[in-house]
Amino acid sequence: MTQPKRRWRLYGRNAEPTGRHTLGRPYVPVEPGDPDPRARATAVLLDRLEPAWTILYGPWSRRFYAVAMFPAPYPLIVEESTAQELTEQMRQAERDVLMTGRTRTAARPAA
Repeated sequence: MTQPKRRWRLYGRNAEPTGRHTLGRPYVPVEPGDPDPRARATAVLLDRLEPAWTILYGPWSRRFYAVAMFPAPYPLIVEESTAQELTEQMRQAERDVLMTGRTRTAARPAA
């Protein structure tokens, strides 16, 4: 049992602690493993197919990220929720850089 003053400081004077790891809660077994194996495999495959980009998958955000490895006016990073949408955004960013030297998808750095 936690000390009352410490519990007040953490949760407030009248609030009861909540959460899976709180004292008094029943044990819930959680299976270890990879949360999104298909999405990670898709990111690895896309990374191998796209030499001008580095493709990453964020398991916490559950989003795909692409970082341009070709010369661009400023760092070019594209993110989408699916690999197909990411590929479309990558093509659009490549067209923008080739046509104008600028991109719509990345924010300009502060001067």
